[in-house]
Amino acid sequence: MEQIAGVVRADVNFASGVMVLEYDPATDPRSRAVAIVRSTGHGVEPLGRPPAASPDSEADSRARWNAHEVATTAAGVLIALAWLLGRTGPESAQWASVAAYAAAIVSGGWLVFRRAIASVRSRSMDMNVLMTVAVLGAAGIGEWAEGAAVVFLFSIGGMLESRSLARTRRSIRDLMDLSPQVARVLRADVEAEIPADEVVPGETMVVRPGERVALDGTVVAGSSAVDESPITGESVPVDKSAGDAVFAGSLNTSGRLEVTVTAAAPDSTLARIIFMVEEAQSAKAPSQQLVDRFSRYYTPAVVVLAVLIALVPPAAGALLGQAWGGFGEWFYRALVMLVVSCPCALVISTPVSIVSAITRATRDGVLVKGGVHLESAARIRAVAFDKTGTLTCGTPEVTDVIALDDGDTARVLNVAAELEAHSNHPIARAVVRAAGTGNGRLAVSEYEDVPGGGVRGVVGGVRYAVGNPAFAVSAGAAAAGIAPDVERLENHGRTVLVLVEDGRPTGIIGVADQVRPEARPAVAELLRGTIGHAVMLTGDNERTAAAVAEQAGVAEYRARLLPHGKVDAVNRLQERYGPVAMVGDGINDAPALAASDLGIAMGAAGSDTALETADVALMSDDLNQLARFFDLGRRTVAIIRQNVAVSVLVKFAVLILAMTGTATLWMAVFADTGVSLLVTLNGMRLLARRA
Repeated sequence: MEQIAGVVRADVNFASGVMVLEYDPATDPRSRAVAIVRSTGHGVEPLGRPPAASPDSEADSRARWNAHEVATTAAGVLIALAWLLGRTGPESAQWASVAAYAAAIVSGGWLVFRRAIASVRSRSMDMNVLMTVAVLGAAGIGEWAEGAAVVFLFSIGGMLESRSLARTRRSIRDLMDLSPQVARVLRADVEAEIPADEVVPGETMVVRPGERVALDGTVVAGSSAVDESPITGESVPVDKSAGDAVFAGSLNTSGRLEVTVTAAAPDSTLARIIFMVEEAQSAKAPSQQLVDRFSRYYTPAVVVLAVLIALVPPAAGALLGQAWGGFGEWFYRALVMLVVSCPCALVISTPVSIVSAITRATRDGVLVKGGVHLESAARIRAVAFDKTGTLTCGTPEVTDVIALDDGDTARVLNVAAELEAHSNHPIARAVVRAAGTGNGRLAVSEYEDVPGGGVRGVVGGVRYAVGNPAFAVSAGAAAAGIAPDVERLENHGRTVLVLVEDGRPTGIIGVADQVRPEARPAVAELLRGTIGHAVMLTGDNERTAAAVAEQAGVAEYRARLLPHGKVDAVNRLQERYGPVAMVGDGINDAPALAASDLGIAMGAAGSDTALETADVALMSDDLNQLARFFDLGRRTVAIIRQNVAVSVLVKFAVLILAMTGTATLWMAVFADTGVSLLVTLNGMRLLARRA
């Protein structure tokens, strides 16, 4: 692209079909930039939902595609006609054969020539320029058939390559289409359909069965099962009722919901995902940066070599009186080198693989913030897990109720729940939830909350206390009487509450943050790959940490760690094992996520912190996605290496053949366009989900 006043930076990602323009707002050169891009034959539209859904833009795209198809088909027909005239027609009809070849060149190459002119104006040398020079050169030395064949094959390759890349680009457009452009909003108790972009947070939105949710919000009335697969990757619908969050793009499957909107359309979880996927696809991975630097020097070097091949041997042969071939022969070899010199396959080999892998991950509910993180995943040798909310569910639950002296466990739980009903402590809330409703709660008097210990009060004329073992002892319980049960529960990672009745222990309650059901198999699956070590980092006590680590199948753990202690632990793991990934909840683990080589956040749906701080986010809170993600990272790097190796080896082979006079322009086209298509299809294998 030519230099435009006011443009600071212009980056183009051909694999995702996105151009990022950074410019001075005072000049606003967008219209000029769009005009220049369109002059090369490319369609341009602003990135966003309205243009993506525009019938006019879709019609323009189809028209350009159809014109390309018609021109390519016409070129093929003209080449066949020229060949027949040349083989079966009289000698006088040879001029008609040449004319047909020339017409085929014009028909199949008009788009290439148009783009070549734009490239020359911007003082850049791309494949279009090199192909144009090669075709004109072939015509100049009378190789009309070669020139026409090159144009035809190049045009076919370009069409197939464009269609292949369009499949990866379509994923973003599919995401955009998931969020309805119209929302049904309650205004003055009347349902009104208005553009989703005009709905403001705080308004009440109605979602009928079978409709998609237009905006993020919280259910205030109704209940239904909602398919959240566009956000989380999980296909099983989730039951929603009052107080539950719903996300834009999710599908309401059964009941009518009334939802209070919590975020405007541009700030929805789906909108943030779309933006971050686009940003990730545009960000260049280290391997892509390396290829770009190599290409910057490779193409000019080969062009200079081609010029030398065309001029030096015939000139030297003439001076030395040697029969080294004439100018036409060496000029043809130089043309072959020009065609093969453009590193199209090499340049596209990495981005198409990265875009395909990011698209696959997004479909699986894993948000990856760039190709660099996919490459990092392939290098990880140890994974550090936070405990609470990562290996565990994050919500304490009652696991054990023991009635002493043959008492009633239901009464133990009910009395404890009545005492704890006035506390907001998570453990107190767990006891209240376990007791449930309709259990004959008793009235409490003389209630007292003792910070760090427990609560006490009078229930039914009897004085009770419930709290940790030390608090129970201070309330009169004999330490020896409760010690065996307390020790047993604590050794299993339980937080222990003791119920004391008139100075006598009557019950013991164990509370624990339950280990996720998928934690152990997920960790085992992770360790079966190239990752050899899993470590748990937690601020909890030693016994609880040991119990959770054992249940989750994690051999190593570090207990009683503050946030800065987790950072130190990550640093030591890096020194010991190499690259380390940290898996946490994206809030209190943010320092450790940043310190690791790869930060992976749990609970990303609706969490701004997770989306902003982590390199990767598991949108469905599913640890089973970890092994699949690391496998995807390894496959991505392997395919990138395959593509680069094939691109380099094929081009190198054809270059050698060109210098020896063995290669033809047809071979050169295969080495460029054919290999470009080959590496594109190879990269697109990452779109398929591995079983």
